[in-house]
Amino acid sequence: MNDSPPPTRPIFPAMGRGAIGRCPACGKGALLRGFINPAAQCDACGEQLGQYQSADFAAYFVMFLVGAIFTPMTLILAFKSEESPYAIWFILGGAVATALLLLPRAKGAVIGLLWALRIHNV
Repeated sequence: MNDSPPPTRPIFPAMGRGAIGRCPACGKGALLRGFINPAAQCDACGEQLGQYQSADFAAYFVMFLVGAIFTPMTLILAFKSEESPYAIWFILGGAVATALLLLPRAKGAVIGLLWALRIHNV
């Protein structure tokens, strides 16, 4: 019986691969199917990726980050009466675009982190 611990997996490379939408194990296969749906299995190396469920952590992280960046800008413009109301709409559009850009990357990075730490559903 082999009681040795499994080999460690590097955290930051796994998160980086996940953030660019690649398998955290090999970096070649696609991690996501569609916008944010994780692939069940890597096409390149066969790693079972469906067991790593990130739930809503990525969405909460992106909401926090976008809110922390864009809320102060919106409030500053809202209280300046001489500014055009279109500037607020421009900032809100930027917030939505930023959230849509960051969400799949954050989802991939979280799945990469879960893979590296071997935190999965059994």
